[in-house]
Amino acid sequence: METDYTFLYEEYPEIISADQLYRICRISKRKAKWLLDGGYIPCQDSGKKTRRYRIRIDDVVTYLRTLETAPETVAAPVGLFNNKNKRINPISQINVRDFQRFLYTLWAEQPDALTPKDVRSLIGYSHGTIGQWLVHQKLKNVMLPDRTQVIAKKWLVEFISEYTIQNPSHLSNTNRQIAKRYLEQQ
Repeated sequence: METDYTFLYEEYPEIISADQLYRICRISKRKAKWLLDGGYIPCQDSGKKTRRYRIRIDDVVTYLRTLETAPETVAAPVGLFNNKNKRINPISQINVRDFQRFLYTLWAEQPDALTPKDVRSLIGYSHGTIGQWLVHQKLKNVMLPDRTQVIAKKWLVEFISEYTIQNPSHLSNTNRQIAKRYLEQQ
């Protein structure tokens, strides 16, 4: 069943602009320009910077009907008009087990039991961030009788390796440098 486009003839003049076209078709300005330049919708192109295209409303209705019946004939390539970054962050492609081995060798000189201050110097996150990880039990720790929090190096390596891969955009400078060193080593 075809949609009734008679309301377009009543609402718009016989010749419309590209601005009216993209509103009628509910498409972006870039896609409207692509359709007009590609000849998918016939138009008169004046070549000017503004008010460049003159489009007959009949041609717009024909395009809309074609879009309903055979969309593959007027479809734009997928992803042509979105602005999403196509680049994949290499940090998110790190192998967790290999990265953990790298961290163990990098921190081989460090003691097996670390205080939050030691963790801060190793990975470069603020005292508040590390405190939040401990409070929300994201980073395992043990509270000693003198109220000192101790973090096992194993727990830190497990947590920071997964955190680095899952949150590549939220890394501290130190953590980012560690990940870069790992990637360069590969």
